Amino acid sequence: MKADIITIGDEILIGQITDTNSQWIAEKINLSAYEIRQITTVGDNKEQIKNCLDNVIPNTDLVIITGGLGPTEDDITKETLADYFGMKLVLNYDVLSDVQSFVNSKGFKMNELNQKQAEVPEHCKILRNKNGTAPGMWFEKEQTIIISLPAVPFEMKEILKNCVLPELQVLNKDKESKIVHKTVLVYGYPESELAELLSDWESKLYNKIKLAYLPSPERIRLRLSIICDSEEKALSIIEDEVNKLKKILGYHIFGYGDTFMQNVIGELLVNREKTLSVAESCTSGNIARLITSVPGSSMYFKGGIVAYSNEIKNKMLNVSESTLQSYGAVSEEVVKEMAVGQRNLFKTDYAVAVSGIAGPGGGTIDKPVGTTWIAIADTYGVSAFKFNFGNRRELNVRFASTKALDLLRLRILSRS
Repeated sequence: MKADIITIGDEILIGQITDTNSQWIAEKINLSAYEIRQITTVGDNKEQIKNCLDNVIPNTDLVIITGGLGPTEDDITKETLADYFGMKLVLNYDVLSDVQSFVNSKGFKMNELNQKQAEVPEHCKILRNKNGTAPGMWFEKEQTIIISLPAVPFEMKEILKNCVLPELQVLNKDKESKIVHKTVLVYGYPESELAELLSDWESKLYNKIKLAYLPSPERIRLRLSIICDSEEKALSIIEDEVNKLKKILGYHIFGYGDTFMQNVIGELLVNREKTLSVAESCTSGNIARLITSVPGSSMYFKGGIVAYSNEIKNKMLNVSESTLQSYGAVSEEVVKEMAVGQRNLFKTDYAVAVSGIAGPGGGTIDKPVGTTWIAIADTYGVSAFKFNFGNRRELNVRFASTKALDLLRLRILSRS
């Protein structure tokens, strides 16, 4: 089964907004046994939309469209689809009730534009929207399903999850092929080095498995995908390959699916009933931001200090002035004292400290931009590690933050 995704909007084409809907839709549709054939973006132009539909409908089983369903004059998707499928727009009283309830809940009054949104193509299936004023619409042509959804992400997601995916699963329950994915999360290797390390394993992969490397500063995702006549069989085949991968990568595998290092840290600390605090210089609070992005992090995270100046390092973290003067803020000695001082001040089981030169200025011959020291302190003592993450400030912060969390992960695991 194949699927196409079409996003509509001039604002996407000119780069005014980023299309994140397609990524989310593709993932969810793919899990419902559809292969994504292509993703297309067209402007707010009736002929472009119709031409795009003419091109994709003969070649695919499902089309998901987002965008152009609002109340303003440039939102033309509904009118275009009605014309394309030869339908009149008629007032739908269920949709009108939904629109009235939504508008009233926001403390506004219904106007003509709101009421117009309750007009829908007469023979389409309505996908009711409880979170906005634009309903989704379901059409069928030449054995292809065409679904139009609003572009507002939380509206689109709710309709897709509650109305579309359950229906597609019913339609596809007797289909022979099943698509199964497993994503292995790896940290600690550059992509090229990882590919070289895994070349022998990759060359011996079960022949129906597709492997994708999806790198970012925070992780490399290894996605294994297979189309099989049985989900149970597919899972067994993939799990066998993952077990081989574990023997090669060991602790460099930190998780599966779509989790991040901060989520893993949270689970480790909760399971061991341990606490954490952080002292940050070059990462400017980013580590604390990552940790607290995890729901429930208040159970284990006590807080942190952004010790950007030497004065704060000295007065709040008890880093001695002589250490700062002798070795400089970016040094093993200083970052160790930061970690110990942070742990003592917040009375936590673990403390992480980071000090470095994020750039673009501030580097020297001895300490070039990107030089970063990271320390981890616990009841057994303190350890520090030196890295150089390059000369791009934003990436330095991201690399340093994730590396600090990974060092903490390994430290916690080593104490188990």
